[in-house]
Amino acid sequence: MSERLDALFIPFYSNMDRWHNDSGLDYQVPSLARTRGTLSALSDEMWMKDEVDLVIDGRLYDFSRFLSWVQYGTTAERARFDPFSITLLSGSYYLSLLSRHGFHVRVVNAADRERVEELAPRYAPRFVLLSTTLLFDGAEPDLVPQAVEQVRRCWPGAVVVLGGLMLVSYRNNLPREAFFHFLRRYGADAYVVSAQGEGPLLEILRRGSREALLEGPAIPCTYVVEGGRIHEPPADPEPAFGLAESRVRWSELPQKDHLYHMVHLRTARSCAFHCAFCEYPVNQGPLTLMPVEAVDQELRELQSLGTVRSIVFTDDTFNVPLRRFKELLRVLAKYDFEWYSFFRPQYADEETARLMKEAHCRAVFAGLESVDEAVLRNMNKVAKPDDYRRGIEQLKKQGIQIHANFIVGFPGETEASARKISAFLDEMEIEFHTVCSWIYLPSTPIGARAKELGIEGMGVEWTHSTMTSKEAQVLARQVVQDQKYSVHNAVLGEAWTEFLLYGNGFTVDEVRLAIGTFNRYLGRDTPAAEIRASAGFAALREVLARRNAPRPA
Repeated sequence: MSERLDALFIPFYSNMDRWHNDSGLDYQVPSLARTRGTLSALSDEMWMKDEVDLVIDGRLYDFSRFLSWVQYGTTAERARFDPFSITLLSGSYYLSLLSRHGFHVRVVNAADRERVEELAPRYAPRFVLLSTTLLFDGAEPDLVPQAVEQVRRCWPGAVVVLGGLMLVSYRNNLPREAFFHFLRRYGADAYVVSAQGEGPLLEILRRGSREALLEGPAIPCTYVVEGGRIHEPPADPEPAFGLAESRVRWSELPQKDHLYHMVHLRTARSCAFHCAFCEYPVNQGPLTLMPVEAVDQELRELQSLGTVRSIVFTDDTFNVPLRRFKELLRVLAKYDFEWYSFFRPQYADEETARLMKEAHCRAVFAGLESVDEAVLRNMNKVAKPDDYRRGIEQLKKQGIQIHANFIVGFPGETEASARKISAFLDEMEIEFHTVCSWIYLPSTPIGARAKELGIEGMGVEWTHSTMTSKEAQVLARQVVQDQKYSVHNAVLGEAWTEFLLYGNGFTVDEVRLAIGTFNRYLGRDTPAAEIRASAGFAALREVLARRNAPRPA
């Protein structure tokens, strides 16, 4: 008999049919058109982050499927290498919050078609809640409609509610009717369009049915679909939920089978900075910090579970404010968690790097974005290249690994400024990096200067006074090719993939081998026999067998 639920929460959904699957449960044959399209995109002058799948014997593989194929000869074990197998924050957060408000909730950490079909006979939810925060349907426009359709196929009577930051971004950047077009196309019953959304979601569950969503006062931040009509929310602010009061009560979670040995955690909401290209603080509002004492309590509860070994902090800038960061480091040093975070290296002095090492930091994601002073000023990065150098040197002295991110094509960018990235990567011997072309969103701070800078277009297609999007994409590829030391990592999850492998015992050289081997076959259809005969395949297979990454629960 199915377990009756108030809500089933899905933090992340992936379209497994985008790639080849050996499970025997293929919904459809993986699209040859997509395979050819991917090959074409990789071989011409247009290059984007999502175009990093490889083709083996005409079949499309992402990084996790490739590693599964190398070790097991099948893609069926892909979850062992999927960065979204890490326990995602929103699932644990809402499981904790909604349960403490009296609702019977379960979470499926990362879902796809097969997983939803497996859960269909197990659960009978009144509501299915799907977050869009980790989705980007610009590269895969059918993803969200397919997810909603699959949910409806498995739970036809459930009310489907979407929320998350992708919706917030679309509302802030699109004309009203264009935004409504997406809401209708996605096919959900209601949309919570808020960077937070706890209050509206609680009210939705209290009302209990699709019909009741339109009874009584309108729910803040919630768009309700009735036939072809969209009911807009009032301008009333939603109730605020403090970080300390709403933190995850790990020891009280009614469900723990979604927990991997590595989990996401946060100690802050939003960011202390206002980088001109970034919509994160625009969407999230002012920086809000969890008291250090509350972080300590959350870590203590997490340790009491006895199953979690590693933490990925999702704070946009974990090491700012610096004084608070040092307090957090002294707290973290009391525990045995290995941890990872987003990080601004210009604030890494000798003492900070030493405290990080003592607190068991393994690696960080550094959003450098540029190493040209003029471009950094335009970006409002509040940093200079020499600041980066000093901080990176301190981290490297402590053995803390770095993934550096760069953006090519921001207003003011020239070929000369972009090419400085290659020299910087070689000079600093940074182990991993990602280079991507700028994505223009009018809601970001640079949007206020669009006329001044000659910015036209939106998203991945734009022009401005010093560059076009196509020129930026060409230049991004050249920057990667020109540097000699660092491994370019643009696989799904980017640095989170590195963190997952580190957390499963891989050394930095073994992670470089894994991603480097995958990169070697991008851009062409390679026979499986050719890959299996290579020295890199043999070396990688030996590493994978030795580390034997566990399968998520």
